[in-house]
Amino acid sequence: MQWTEEYAPGLLEDVVGNPSALDAVTKWADSWKPGAKALLLVGGPGIGKTATALALARTKNWDLLEMNSSEQRNKAIIQRTAGLASVSTTFSGNRRMILFDEADGLFRNDRGGTTAMLDVVKGGASPIILTANDAYAKQLATIKKYCDKVVYKKVHYSTIKKTLARIAEDKGINADPAALESLAKNACGDLKAAINDLQALSEGRKELTEEDIMLTDRDRMDNIFNAMRAVFKTTDFKKARGVFDTVREDPDLFLKWVDENIPREYEDKEDIANAFKELARADVYYGRIRRRQSWSLLKYTIDLMTAGVALSKKEPYHKFTPYSFPQFISLLSRSKAKRGLRDGIAMKISGKIHASKKEVIQHYLYYYMELFSQERYAVGLSAFFGLEDKEIEYFGYTAAKAKKIYEKADELHQKEIAESLVDRNQSSLASFS
Repeated sequence: MQWTEEYAPGLLEDVVGNPSALDAVTKWADSWKPGAKALLLVGGPGIGKTATALALARTKNWDLLEMNSSEQRNKAIIQRTAGLASVSTTFSGNRRMILFDEADGLFRNDRGGTTAMLDVVKGGASPIILTANDAYAKQLATIKKYCDKVVYKKVHYSTIKKTLARIAEDKGINADPAALESLAKNACGDLKAAINDLQALSEGRKELTEEDIMLTDRDRMDNIFNAMRAVFKTTDFKKARGVFDTVREDPDLFLKWVDENIPREYEDKEDIANAFKELARADVYYGRIRRRQSWSLLKYTIDLMTAGVALSKKEPYHKFTPYSFPQFISLLSRSKAKRGLRDGIAMKISGKIHASKKEVIQHYLYYYMELFSQERYAVGLSAFFGLEDKEIEYFGYTAAKAKKIYEKADELHQKEIAESLVDRNQSSLASFS
C-alpha cells in the first residue's frame, strides 16, 4: 500500500499546510446552498488539493462522487454519472459532493468532457469541487467564471519534515533528522512526492541516513515524478520529447527512472515490450556516447527514452500510477559503505599479488572469500595483507570473531617481524666473520 494513501488526512483538520486555503474551503462549505458557485482548488501537484476535498466530504458527512484522471471522462459518462448526481440526493438523505479531480487533465478520448463538466458546474444542485494544476489550462477557460478559486501554495519544508518524521516513527524507521530535512527540501513543497521518496528509500530497511539521500533538485517542471507522468500519459511526440529539457537529470539517471516505471504504468504486454525495446535502443546509443565520447548521439538517446517510450502505447492509461525512485540507485546507496570496504581490501590485496584493484574484485576476491571461510587461513591471510578487523568482517565474520582473528594475525605479523630482524642481524654478523 502506498504511504500517501495510508497516511492521507481523515478529516479537514488533519490536512497539513496551506492554512489560509483550508479556511477558505471551510467557509465555502459552511455557507454552501443550492445554486452556489463550485470551488476550484488550484496549485502544483502533491500539495493537498485532492486530500482537502476528500477530507471535507468526510468532515461534513457528505457522500462523495469522485471523477479522477484514472477514469474516462467523456460527455456521455459525465452526463450519466455526475449529471444525475447533481440533481439527486442519496438514499440516506445526505448531501452529495462531486469532485472533478485534475479537471485540467482531460485526454483526447475524453471528447465532450469539458462541455459536460461545465453543464454540471452551472447546475449547482450539489457542492462541486474541481482541482487543477494549471489555472490557465484551456479546459478551464469557460468553467472558471462559475467557480470560486482557492490557490494552494507549496508546503513549507519544515511542515513536510514533521510529517515525514511522524511517518518514519510509525513505521519503526530510525531516520536521521538531517536525512528527513534533505528529503523535505528536495521535494520543493510537494508533500506527496516527499512521502513517496521516503517510502522508496526505506523499502526493506529500518534505518535512513543522510548518505542514503541521492535525489536531485525538484524544480522547474517541478519534479521528476511529473516528468514521468508527462512521458507516460501523452502520445504527442513534441510534448514527450520536451520533458527532458524541463528537469535537471543527467541522461543516464533519467533513463533509469523510465526503466523503473514502465511496468508500473503500462499494463498491455505489447505496450510494455515496445517501450522496453525503445529504451534498449536509447541505452545502446548512450553506451556508444560513453565509449566514444560522441555526444552528437545524445539526441537519439533522448528521443528514444522520451518520445519513443511515450509512443509505444496504443492509448494513455487512465489511472493514477505511484512512480518510484529507481531501485537500482537505492541499492547502490545502501551498499555504498560495503563497496567502499571491498575496494579498500582489494587495494591491499592488489599491492601484494601485483594485480589491479579491478582484477582483484573481478577474478580473485571470490577465491579469497572461500579461503577466509576457514579460520586457519584467515589469520595468515589477514597478517599477510595487513587487514583490519572491520575488513575481516567483510568475509562473513561477526565483529567479535573478526577482532579475535585480527589479534591473532597481529601476533603473527609481529612474530614475523621479530624473526626477520633476527635473520638480518645474523646475516650482518656473518659478514664480519
